[in-house]
Amino acid sequence: MNELFEQAFSLKGQVALITGGASGLGFAMAKCMDAAGAKVVLIGHSSEDKLKEAVAELSQGSSYLYDVTDTTHTKQFIDMVIKEQGSIDILVNNAGVHCKKPVLEIQQSDIQNVLNVHLLGALALSQAVLPEMRERKKGNILFISSMSAFVGLTNVCAYSAAKSALLGLTRSLAAEVSADHVRVNAIAPGFIDTPMFHQATDKDPARKEKILSHTPMRTFGDSMDIGWGAVYLCSPAASFVTGTCLMVDGGFATGF
Repeated sequence: MNELFEQAFSLKGQVALITGGASGLGFAMAKCMDAAGAKVVLIGHSSEDKLKEAVAELSQGSSYLYDVTDTTHTKQFIDMVIKEQGSIDILVNNAGVHCKKPVLEIQQSDIQNVLNVHLLGALALSQAVLPEMRERKKGNILFISSMSAFVGLTNVCAYSAAKSALLGLTRSLAAEVSADHVRVNAIAPGFIDTPMFHQATDKDPARKEKILSHTPMRTFGDSMDIGWGAVYLCSPAASFVTGTCLMVDGGFATGF
């Protein structure tokens, strides 16, 4: 393969920290970044065994048990990871929880729980990795947004609000730190075949069919589609891309 092409998409020598990395989209991104040459660090909060199983499938990886909502200790945690791993070149804020309820059934606690994971936890991690990235003039921060940030979907008000907030955070953070060669981008996955997707749709066949009818490609995405999108955004091939959101959705946002 052409050497210039390989270099453009290579993550060799970089350390990629991925939250929610033991399954679903997080693990798919881990596998793709591992294939691109990165040393992958997986973060999860519930099962150390699951993390170790995921790491065993990577050529070079490690893991930590950590709850991203514990923002009081985020800086301490990131400092420890940097000390043990040498650096954090890529941060993928992927950890998430779902909340599917009609708007009149949503409680304040539901909204706070979703925001704690998707927004506040991601912001705290980003704040913690930025000083070293800015000092080294090198780094990528990636947020995982959602189609619910672009189109109206029923029964996901709390989730949609959090994912929409991430897009504002992506743009503002990029405007603030990109001069230091730290790029900040987002991915908005379409409807991808993952455990979380099945949790939201398996008992709602009408919703699943509606999704397909609005997707021009007439299929659900594969988690690796998101993984390769993440590799691109964090690679030299995207060196002039910052403050944007890549839709990986089979055309859903433009479908009818």
